[in-house]
Amino acid sequence: MGVFELDVPSFGRTQAAIQLVCASLVALAAAGCSSAESTAPARTSHERDRTPLTIGYSRLRISLPVFVAERRGIFRRHGIEPRLQMYDTAQPMMQALVEGRIDLAGYTALPITYGAMLRSRTRLLFLTALVEDSRHRISFLLRRKPEAGREPTLRSIADLRGRRVGILPTAAYRAWLEAILRANAVDSSAVTIQPIEPLLQAQTLANGGVDALFTNDPAATAAIVRGVAEPIHDFAEVPRYLGDPFLFGSFNVREAWAREHPDEVRRLAAALDEAIAWIAAHPGEAKGDLRPFLPEAFRPHVERYPDARFLPTTETSEDAFVRMATQYREAGIIPASLDLTGLVVTGRWPASASSPPSR
Repeated sequence: MGVFELDVPSFGRTQAAIQLVCASLVALAAAGCSSAESTAPARTSHERDRTPLTIGYSRLRISLPVFVAERRGIFRRHGIEPRLQMYDTAQPMMQALVEGRIDLAGYTALPITYGAMLRSRTRLLFLTALVEDSRHRISFLLRRKPEAGREPTLRSIADLRGRRVGILPTAAYRAWLEAILRANAVDSSAVTIQPIEPLLQAQTLANGGVDALFTNDPAATAAIVRGVAEPIHDFAEVPRYLGDPFLFGSFNVREAWAREHPDEVRRLAAALDEAIAWIAAHPGEAKGDLRPFLPEAFRPHVERYPDARFLPTTETSEDAFVRMATQYREAGIIPASLDLTGLVVTGRWPASASSPPSR
């Protein structure tokens, strides 16, 4: 027989034998799978059929419930397959939300959210809340740390007259700084307010590009740890001058999307509520869940962040969000009144899968 010649009868018998063996293997494999399935723990319907959701987040400490829900598998336990989309700060994230490029995002400070809703005429739901109070600082007013043996030149907010203050590049931090200045009889026109990206804030302060910073974590603690900055006061300025407790921000969902996906909204709210409960019970461990989501330069400092306070949907109310909108309207922070009727998701929303958000 030549090298490339084939004995057809022999090949036929061999082929039949191979087919018999393959059939036996398939039967055994099927039996094995059936046995494995019978002994595996039953999965819930949500686990069997998770809904993919693209969720926007900012690389700031304020998005902690999103990070905890992802790292601890909480989203998946509630039938959500999360696809997280990163933004450096909340301002561009909110713009993407009102433009419909994403449907879910958080957390965002309320002046940013309210302003975007008014400009775009987009209605957003509010799920859970972030609160700043005297024991849970979020924002820091920092001065350059003086050299050893020298006294600081900035001792109070009044000393900011004629100075340059770098802020987190969002409408919220400009609005809050101007409100704090007014509360201390300082005309905001006498202060140069300069937006600075978080990664550049400590360097800009150290090099004398600004005299002070008004920002949050991760940039604030990083500047302190590096020995570049120190707090001007031993109290949290925002709740001291704007109200304690201070309703800082929320997680948001486009109402138009929510009307078509009420079950997903309920599951999302339940996941965020569970993450918030876990943060309250394990504040130290929760800070560790921040690390993978922050720029590398900020990751070593997470354990030094202040504890965070979030409110689940069972503790939020439409009245609280309306009061903040009214306060911002009266202060000129937002240009008009904002109708928030039916937009705050509480533990009772929605009553059933067939009940869309009310107008």
